[in-house]
Amino acid sequence: MDGYAAPRDAAKESAMLCRVLSADLSASDLAELAADLDAESKPRLLDVENVERVLMAKLSARAPLAEKLKYLRECSRTCEEVRRDARYPQPVMQQLPKVHQMIGNYGALSMTCAELFGHDTPAPEQASACLQSMHERRELTIFLLDAMASAMEEPEQLAAIFGPFLDQACARLKGRNLVDQKLEEFRLIADVSATKGPLAKLLVTLPAFRPSAAPAAPNPLLGMMAGASGSMPQPGMGWRLQSDSLLGWILSPTCIDSALYKEQSARAVHFARLGSRSRASVESVQRLLRDTVQEVLRQGSSVIAPLLRAGEATRNAVVAWFAALVTGSQARTKSANLMDQGQGPQGFMSMLQSSPMPFDMQLQMQIMKAQTSGYATSGLCVNSFWAILELVKPIKLAQVSTLEPFYLLREGAHDREVIGGFLEEPRFGDTEEVEKAREVAAKHLAEASKFPTQIFWLALRAFHVLLVPVMKENLCMVVAASYFHGKNMQTMETAMGEHLVHEAILGSSSFLGDLGAFLNLAMAFFLCAALPDKAADILGGKVQGSVLTDEVSPQWLVLPSCILEDIIEVLEILISIHSGKGQPELFLHLDATLLLFLITFILGSGHHVKNPNLRGKAATIMKGLTAQSNFRHLVENSPVLANDIVPGCIRVFTAVEKTKQSFYDIRMQLKYQLRIPIMELFERVLPLEAHQKALKSFATENPDEFLKFLNNLMNDATMQLEEGMDTLIEIRRLSREGKEVELSRPAPSSVAEDEQTTEGADLYARSRADPKAHCKQYMQMGHRTISTLWSISREAPMVVTSKLNVLQQLLHNCLNSCLDRLVGPRCLELKAPQKGQANDFEEYSFKPKELLQMIAEMYIFVARADREKVQKMITEDGRSYQPKTFQKAVSILRREQMIAADLLKEFSDFVQELNALAESQEAALANVTVPDEFLDPIMSDIMVDPVLLPTSNTIMDRKVIERHIMSNDDDPFNRKPLAVKDLVPQTELREQIVQFCKANGIVLGEGD
Repeated sequence: MDGYAAPRDAAKESAMLCRVLSADLSASDLAELAADLDAESKPRLLDVENVERVLMAKLSARAPLAEKLKYLRECSRTCEEVRRDARYPQPVMQQLPKVHQMIGNYGALSMTCAELFGHDTPAPEQASACLQSMHERRELTIFLLDAMASAMEEPEQLAAIFGPFLDQACARLKGRNLVDQKLEEFRLIADVSATKGPLAKLLVTLPAFRPSAAPAAPNPLLGMMAGASGSMPQPGMGWRLQSDSLLGWILSPTCIDSALYKEQSARAVHFARLGSRSRASVESVQRLLRDTVQEVLRQGSSVIAPLLRAGEATRNAVVAWFAALVTGSQARTKSANLMDQGQGPQGFMSMLQSSPMPFDMQLQMQIMKAQTSGYATSGLCVNSFWAILELVKPIKLAQVSTLEPFYLLREGAHDREVIGGFLEEPRFGDTEEVEKAREVAAKHLAEASKFPTQIFWLALRAFHVLLVPVMKENLCMVVAASYFHGKNMQTMETAMGEHLVHEAILGSSSFLGDLGAFLNLAMAFFLCAALPDKAADILGGKVQGSVLTDEVSPQWLVLPSCILEDIIEVLEILISIHSGKGQPELFLHLDATLLLFLITFILGSGHHVKNPNLRGKAATIMKGLTAQSNFRHLVENSPVLANDIVPGCIRVFTAVEKTKQSFYDIRMQLKYQLRIPIMELFERVLPLEAHQKALKSFATENPDEFLKFLNNLMNDATMQLEEGMDTLIEIRRLSREGKEVELSRPAPSSVAEDEQTTEGADLYARSRADPKAHCKQYMQMGHRTISTLWSISREAPMVVTSKLNVLQQLLHNCLNSCLDRLVGPRCLELKAPQKGQANDFEEYSFKPKELLQMIAEMYIFVARADREKVQKMITEDGRSYQPKTFQKAVSILRREQMIAADLLKEFSDFVQELNALAESQEAALANVTVPDEFLDPIMSDIMVDPVLLPTSNTIMDRKVIERHIMSNDDDPFNRKPLAVKDLVPQTELREQIVQFCKANGIVLGEGD
C-alpha cells in the first residue's frame, strides 16, 4: 500500500549478501553466527542486521592489513556488480548502500583500530603504503576508497593515511604531455574529485595541489636581469605551479610550447618542412591537435568542476590556485618579457633581422626567461585561461548586473587573492576619486562576495595576464612568416610553424565561442558600470537616447583601465592576423550591439577613457566593422549609434592630438595614422541623414569642441599635402643629381654611434622610412584628410560658414593654400615629368586632378551656404589669393572635364564674382587710410567683430583670437589662460568700423 515499504524477500536478501560478502553460513568462519541463528530458531539466512558480524568474522581471520583490504575490495567490487546487474528485487537492492557503507566503515577500522579484530593497528605510513601498493596492482576501487575515507571521523587520521597516497598519485602526473597524457594515473585523480567527498576535500590541501614557494636557486641569468642594482628580482609562482602542482600537470599538455618540448614538440613533429606540405594536410594536423588539446581540457574539467562543487573550502582552493597562477605569471605582461619587447610586430621584425641568434634559440631564451622569472609558459596559460572560461560560461548576460564593479575594493583574504595584481593596475579614476568611490561602495561590500563575481574577476585578470601576451606572440609569428617568406626559409618555417600551433587552439571555434561569450559579459559589465541608470536597458537590449555621458560614475572610477585596452587590442590583433581573409570568427560570437555601443562609448567619452591611443584604435575597429553587413546595418539604423558615432568621431579626432609619440618613431606622427580610420568612418556615415543631423546638432550644442575638430582637420590637410609635395620635389632633385643612394634607408653601419644599439643595430630603423615611402604616405594621408573636409563641406556647409574663424581657416590656410600650390606660380615644381620620362604621380599616390576637383567643389559648397561671406573672406587672404590662380583653376577644370558641367559653371561664376569683388576692394582700400584701432594687431586686417582680451587688455578680431584659442587656450600677448567665453565684445568699436567701411565703399564681412 502507499506509504509503506514493500516487504523484503529474506531468501533473496540472504543470497545477495552471501554473494557480496563471500559468506557461507555452513563454513567454519561463520559457525558462531550460524549457531546463534539456530538457537534463536531463525533460518540460516543473512540480512542487513547481521552483516557486521560477518565482516567481524572475516576480518578477524585476516591478520595482515593487505589481506583485510583485499577482502573488502572484493566485497566492494561485488556490490558494484550487483548494483549494475539489478537482478534482485528493489526492496533488497535498497539495502545495498548500507552494506557498502559498512564495508567502508570496517576498512577504516582495519587501518585505524585493528585491535577490534585482535590484531595490531598499523602505523599511518604503513596503511598509506599498503593502499599505494594495492593501487599499483590495481586492487583498489574508488568506491571502497571513498567509503573508507567517509568513515574516518578524525581529519588527522584521514590526512595521515590518505594524504601520502594521494600525493604520490598526483606526482605520477608529472611529465604529462600531449603524447603521453598518463591517462591511467589521471583516472584516479578524476575519480577522487568526482566523489566530492572527504578525499576530494583532502586533495586540495596537499602540497601537490598548492606547493609553497621554493627558494630560488642561484641563476646567472637572474643576476643579469638584476642589473646594476644588484638586487635579484623575486621569481613568480607561475612556473612552479606549472611544473610542481596537480592542476599544472593536468593542464600542461599543449601544442604551443615548442621550445619546451623541443624535438617532441607539435611543431617539430608535424610542421617541419612546411614548404612541401599541402594546405589540406596542414589543416588536418591542426584539427588533430585541436581535438587533442580539447580532450585535455575536458579531462581538466572532470577534476575542476566536481572540486568546485565539493564545498566552499574546496571551491576556494581551486579558485585560489588559478588566482595564484595568474599572479605568479604577471611578469608575462612586462615589455621585457614579451616576444616583441613591447615594440610591436615591426619591432619584433627589426630584432629578428639584427640579431645574430637563430630564431629557435630566441624561443629557447623565452622559456629560460619564464623559468627564471617564474611565470607560466604560453601553452599552460592558454589552457588555464580556457579552463577559466568554462567556469564563466554559466553566467548569463542577464546576470551581469549582479557582478560587483566594486570588487577591487574588497579586503577579505580570499578576495584579495583573486584580485591579485589588479590592485596595482591604473584605474579609470585617480587615487582621490577611487577613495571617494570607496565611500559609495561601502554598503555594497557588507555581504560576502558571490562565486560568479569571483570567477568573473578572475577571468578578467586571466584575460590580461594569460591570453593577451600569447595573442601578441601569435601576431609576431604571422608578421615574421610573411616578411621572411622568400628571404630566409628557415626563419619563415619556424615562424609559420609557431603560428600554426598557436592557431590550432586560438583559432578553434570552441575556444572562440567561449571567448566571445566572456567578452560579451565584459562589454556589458563595462557599459553597465559606466551607465548604471541604464543597466537594465543595456542588458535587455532596449537602450534609447545616447551611450555618451559626461558624468563619471563611482562604479566606473574603480575599474582597471587595462581590460578595456586588452579588449580593443585583442580585436585589433585578430583583425591583423586575418587581414585579407574576411571577418575573424570571433566577431560571429560577439554581440554586435554591445560591441558597437562600447566602441562608440570609448570614442565619445573622454572623461571616462583618457587614453587617446586607445580611442584612436577603437575608431579603427569601428571603421572595419562597418564593412560587415550585420554591423553596418546597426550603424545605419540604430538611433543610438546615429546619435553618438559622429560626436564620438569628432571628440576622438581632437583627443589624438595629445597622443604620446614613440621614442623610436622620430619621423612619422602617430596622430595622423590614428586619424585616418576616424576620417574613413566619418565619410562612411556622413551621407546618412540621421548622422548628418547628429553633426549639425553637435556643432550647435558643442561649438568649441567642433571648432577644435575642424581646426585640427584643416591643419592636418595643409601640413600633410605640403610635406608630401615638398618631399616629391626633393626626390626629383636627388634623382636629377644622381644621389639615388639617399632615397633608401641608411645601412646600420653608417648610422651615428649614439643612434645604435649595443649590438650595432639602428635604434631608429623603424622611423627611418626612405623618402619615397615618406612621400607616398603623406600624399595618401593628405588626400584622405581633404576628402573628409570635402564630405563635411558637402553635407553640412552651414556648420563651416557659421563661424568666421573656421571659415577663415578653411579658406586661407587650407583651400587657398592648396589651390595656389596646385595651379599657382609654384605649380611648375609639381608638373608631371617630360614626355618620355616615367610619370611618378601614381608611384607616390599624388592625385592632383582629384585634389583640384575636391577643392573647387568645396568652394562651391560653402559659397552656397553664404556666398558673400566666403568671397569677402577669400579676398582678405593676402598670402595665397591671386585672381589669376582662380581663373587658371577654372581653365584646367574645363579643359580636363574634371567636374560636372553644372558645377563647372557654378564655380566659374563664383570666381568671376570673386575677382570682381577683389578688384573693387583693392580700389577702395587704395584711396583710404584705415585707423590703427580698426586693425587687428596680429593680422593687420580690418576687424569684423572686435573683442577685448581681459587678460592683456588688448582688442583683437574675434575670428583671429578664436583660432588662436582653438590651438593654445591662452592670451598670445602674455600666455595667460584664456577661453572663448572670456572674450568681451566691443559693440561701440564695431559700429565705428561698420560706419567707416560704408563711408569708404569697403565691403566688410559679417560677424558670427
